[in-house]
Amino acid sequence: MKGIISVLVSSLLFGQCVFASPKNAIEIEAKSGIVMEESTGKIIYEKNADEKLPPASVTKVMTILLIFDAIDAGKIKLEDMVTVSEFAASMGGSQVFLEPGETQSVETMLKCIVVSSANDACVA
Repeated sequence: MKGIISVLVSSLLFGQCVFASPKNAIEIEAKSGIVMEESTGKIIYEKNADEKLPPASVTKVMTILLIFDAIDAGKIKLEDMVTVSEFAASMGGSQVFLEPGETQSVETMLKCIVVSSANDACVA
C-alpha cells in the first residue's frame, strides 16, 4: 500500500510537469521536488530540495493518506459509492465540478484528487 501511496503522492506533487529530456534526465517545471526510494532512502531525483517554499496540496496528500488508512482498516472499499453533498459541490478553487447528490466511487474520487487536485472530491 505504501508503494501505491508513493506513486499517488508523486503524481499529485509533480502532475504532468514531469518529463524526460533528450538526455534521459528528469526535469520538472515545478520550483522544487524530490523523489526518494522508500526502502533504502536513496534520493533518485531532487531539484532545489533545500529551498524553503510554502507547502502545496498538503491537505490533499493528507486526505489521500486518510483514505488509504480507511481502506487498509476495512472501513471503506474502492468500490464504495460516495454521495456529493451540497457543501462539497460548493467548493471553489481546483475542482471537477461535482453536482450535489451525484454519486461516484471512492476510486474515482481518489483519481479526481490526485489528477485534478479536486477540492470538491476531497470534501465529498
